[in-house]
Amino acid sequence: MRKTMVAAHTGCGIHPDNTLASFMEAMELGADIAEVDVRVAHDGTAILMHDDSPYLHQYSYEQLNRPEIRRLLEPVYEEYEIATLEQVLELSLESSLKLNLDLKAATSIDPAVQLIRKFDAVRRVYITGCSDHITTNYPDIQVMLNTPDELTLQQQEQYDDYAAEVCREAVQGGYTGLNVNGLTLRLPLIEHAHACGLQVWVYTVNDRPNMELLLRGGVDAITTRKPDVLITLLNDRNP
Repeated sequence: MRKTMVAAHTGCGIHPDNTLASFMEAMELGADIAEVDVRVAHDGTAILMHDDSPYLHQYSYEQLNRPEIRRLLEPVYEEYEIATLEQVLELSLESSLKLNLDLKAATSIDPAVQLIRKFDAVRRVYITGCSDHITTNYPDIQVMLNTPDELTLQQQEQYDDYAAEVCREAVQGGYTGLNVNGLTLRLPLIEHAHACGLQVWVYTVNDRPNMELLLRGGVDAITTRKPDVLITLLNDRNP
């Protein structure tokens, strides 16, 4: 039986998304994977941030992290410093924690790959989000293919055909697996993917009943803002 991994979505605890405090919460909760969003500052520094901003294209990381600048990005940064990808890779260096780097733009790719290699983290880091040409340019990097957030009427009615096509695309593209919106996932996609040797990760699932359904379906990872609920559920199933 496959062991489903617990993937803690950034902001899974009391601390804001994409802060070092939030990342530490994921580690302390005992998640298998921590998901973070990655963008780059003007100087090419990979930072943890979900939304784009004109300031990212104007200021270096050091400039962005000045209190008077960073509070312009978002009020939360008045209290929290901007975290870097290098910091989270270093913090998790001695742990078994895997990372899901949700790259928000193509400009994040090269800086992220350089840091993954710097920390010898190829086996514990997975890329989701923007994955343009990564499997071709960096075949050693593990990349998950993001499937559509919404399905067309035809895809819904001919789901088996859709599942087969998505898996064919992933295999031919050199992807490690699929990163699937939980609202679009059905059993045939899980079965097709596993038959092709692909992992199936599902996001973002926060309620116990849907977690139970996905565990029965045999998905490889569930991304959630409630990792404590999923960990308890897994422990109840495997005392």
